Amino acid sequence: MKKILLPLLLILAVGMLAAVESEPSEIVGYFKKTINEGSYQSLCLPFAYPSLSVNDVIGDQFNEGDVLMDINSGLTTAFYEGYGWDGVLTDFSYGSAYYVNRVTPNGQKTYYILGKVDPQGFTKTIYGNGSFTAFGLNEASPITIVADNHPFGTLPSDGDVILEIETGLTTTYYEGYGWDGVLQEISPTVGYYYSSVFGSSSFSWTYTPSRSSNLKTNLSGSKTKK
Repeated sequence: MKKILLPLLLILAVGMLAAVESEPSEIVGYFKKTINEGSYQSLCLPFAYPSLSVNDVIGDQFNEGDVLMDINSGLTTAFYEGYGWDGVLTDFSYGSAYYVNRVTPNGQKTYYILGKVDPQGFTKTIYGNGSFTAFGLNEASPITIVADNHPFGTLPSDGDVILEIETGLTTTYYEGYGWDGVLQEISPTVGYYYSSVFGSSSFSWTYTPSRSSNLKTNLSGSKTKK
């Protein structure tokens, strides 16, 4: 994403908020995020892209030494002015959560996540036995996790917790009832932790969006024990 592309995409993105409430289309959307100097911020992709390359998705919006890290794998990439992003982390993945590290003395930064409003599904491993798994949903609008209306189907074990990385808000799963807690929705661009209970097994979670030009099914989850 070159600097000349940003104003054009922002103009095209004016109708995003209305678009995410209807059927998917070729609408381009954006989210504006601000990160403070010397801090970390969670990030996940809310849109679909023809290329998931960090350089293509984020482009040159950052400054020398700023870092992106995949929270689960620990893989990183750093920004070098005049060159771009370079490191072991080369591509984003749908459903994964990342940290953006705005290093000192680069100052506060406002940046934009832009892309096509077309939610994409993914499959990822949720680690068991008390582990924390970072994730985010590829959705451009909030998804509720109240009681039995949630994106995990019949996956959770009694006592599993979802924690929002930005705020620390949580919700807990209770068998026979569902999710209950202060955290009631999963928001676009924000990263979360899925905290499993001790003694539980890892499982493969497949997420199917509620609205997609490629996946015309209802919101659901499927579980395969490992």
